[in-house]
Amino acid sequence: MILARVVGTVVATRKDPRLEGKKLLILKPVSPDGKDEAGYVVAVDTVGAGFREKVIVVSGSSARM
Repeated sequence: MILARVVGTVVATRKDPRLEGKKLLILKPVSPDGKDEAGYVVAVDTVGAGFREKVIVVSGSSARM
């Protein structure tokens, strides 16, 4: 699980058919006290998160459910 802040979106001209109609977000990982950490993550938005909102990102079997 990763705590992150939404910093933008990604536009894909071709996607896996299972991702059609889903928004892709660019996320900046943050520490629990809100300080930016290194790197970025691209994630599928399943809850309608907005710009600069803090989100929790899951991967693996948790994300598939």
